[in-house]
Amino acid sequence: MMTAPRAHDGDVSWVASVVDRGADALLRLQRRDGGWEGECVWCPMLTAQYVMTAHAIGLTISPTRRSRILLHFRTTQHESGLWGLHPKDDGSLFVTTLVYVAARLLGAAPDEAWLRPTRDWFARQGGVQAIPTWGKVWLAVLGLYGWNGIHPILPEAWLLSPRLPIHPAHFYCHTRSIYMGLAVLYGERATARPHPTRDALRDELYLGHYDRIDFAAHANDVRAEDAPFRPTRALRAVYAVSHAFEKLRLVTVRRRAVARLRDRLRAGLRSSDFLGLSPVNGLLTILALWFEDPQDAHLEKAIARLESWFWEDDREGSRVAGAGSICWDTAFALQALSPLASGPGEASTRRAASFLASQQIEHPRFDFEAAYRIDPTGGWCFSEVGHGWPVSDCTAEALVSILDTHPDELGREGAARAARFILRCQNQDGGFGSYEPRKTAVPLEWMNPSEMFGACMTERSYVECTASCLLALRAVQARYPDLLQVRLDATLESGRRFLTRAQNADGAWTGAWGVHFVYGTMFGVRGLLAAGVPHDDERIRKACGWLLAHQRSDGAWGEHHSSARLRQHVSQAEGSPVQTAWALMALVDAREPNRRALLRAGRFLERTQRQSGEWPDGELVGVFFETALLNYRYYPLYFPVMAVSRLHAYLTQHERSESNDARNRPPYGLRASA
Repeated sequence: MMTAPRAHDGDVSWVASVVDRGADALLRLQRRDGGWEGECVWCPMLTAQYVMTAHAIGLTISPTRRSRILLHFRTTQHESGLWGLHPKDDGSLFVTTLVYVAARLLGAAPDEAWLRPTRDWFARQGGVQAIPTWGKVWLAVLGLYGWNGIHPILPEAWLLSPRLPIHPAHFYCHTRSIYMGLAVLYGERATARPHPTRDALRDELYLGHYDRIDFAAHANDVRAEDAPFRPTRALRAVYAVSHAFEKLRLVTVRRRAVARLRDRLRAGLRSSDFLGLSPVNGLLTILALWFEDPQDAHLEKAIARLESWFWEDDREGSRVAGAGSICWDTAFALQALSPLASGPGEASTRRAASFLASQQIEHPRFDFEAAYRIDPTGGWCFSEVGHGWPVSDCTAEALVSILDTHPDELGREGAARAARFILRCQNQDGGFGSYEPRKTAVPLEWMNPSEMFGACMTERSYVECTASCLLALRAVQARYPDLLQVRLDATLESGRRFLTRAQNADGAWTGAWGVHFVYGTMFGVRGLLAAGVPHDDERIRKACGWLLAHQRSDGAWGEHHSSARLRQHVSQAEGSPVQTAWALMALVDAREPNRRALLRAGRFLERTQRQSGEWPDGELVGVFFETALLNYRYYPLYFPVMAVSRLHAYLTQHERSESNDARNRPPYGLRASA
């Protein structure tokens, strides 16, 4: 068994045992190529859209996959017969409708026991007319909703000058990519060929009244529980102008706009190794191209690459993941194992560092300026290198993990490329965006048409991205002091100012990509320390005070996902190993002197660790656009190991300091507390 370094077997020997078991569990899951990847679990919406796309384009789904997709639908169904936007969502008309339609297209009969409660619920709703707009589009493509009941998604908007602040090129990359596909489908009123199941579904979804429904009257009709982000008055005015524009019927302009968008969609496929930015974007692109030319040369490759999004097993069936996460997972797994890098785990950590180094984008493979993107050179993606969409914090965490373990695998030039990409992601306020910097200073959230998702219209500065980027730039500065020295000094200072402004009055930070204040506070502390703020600074101590105030009696932290929507901390019923690890890392990095609180957190992680060395799976601690909760399967593997490993180093040094009456500097840049 590979063992973490131990100073002695005294009071903290149990901590080392937890680290040992956790490290062994991680090492068992390392892939042959050196990486790690856990499933990024969202909801069955994506799998349903895959089935609907396959039906529309005539793609055959094998009997085995059909049965496994149906298994996935059944295992994710609530007792009420509904499906939610995430497992803790009571039920979404959007997801439930799409899953029901997909199940029927796969051959499930409407009177099967597991679908009867769903149909009864549709009846109580009076039909599915109040499905959110994205659902209206998917139904319209299959001939299950009238295109006249959808507010215009104008392809012509892309013909406007990009200098206009409201041009779609300034939207957040996921939003603009999705709306390219939606605009093509809406612009041509793309509708699949009639099918016997279509007529049956019309009866089932609309209680036999489909032919009598005035769909135009339902354009604004969206179920309240499905639409936390209702259209603003200004957006309704935009809709009115768009409807008026539609009446002009400028056929030539429409054709030119749609043709240009299709060219952009093709370019997007080529630049992402035919994956697309996301599964939704990829599926919409396939539909948009297929309705023009089923023989389009891009389609075969794009359809084949859909397999990259799939996870499959006998327990949960076949499903489409929310994202690929191999670079993200590998970076954190390598950080968790970094204490082994110069010892018994050297071979494994070197393979991981070598794999990560191979995933850096060395040069652009497309005209990024024409695609309204920044130069991707030097970046790492959330997913594999071929995905082509590097992210600031994915780049930062990959860079930190390599520099901390085997910097020779990347080298000076690789580190310089990464640092330059990170710098390109910085906003004027000193914070960092995710895929790119914010493109317009004009607020655009007022025109959010998604209804289901928030903060999705533009890039902004994120606490998490900023902290990761500052930590990486500090690591580059430490390894290569003469590299970009002036720029890095200025960036670290402006990042420090952003994090200082972003800290809440109670000492916490608000997260964006995790639940929620605990996640944000871990990164806030991490970022300020990286920017040179001393451990005894009031901002750091205030953050630690907030964390300690929310520690549970069992030593854990457990924050409910509703904190993100309510804008205040809400406790959940049970402690969370992942959130406990986040809080513990922040406290240890900040040299928290409350040793008892640290030990209680460590003991909680010891109690909840399985004999296999892993921690329980199923925690929904990831967040996407405020409402979509995600389960990153490997978060319970590497974050607790990272936290307990740091705790072990800190406690060991603390005891050494007491016995030697000295103040030696332990690992992770920490010094022993008084």
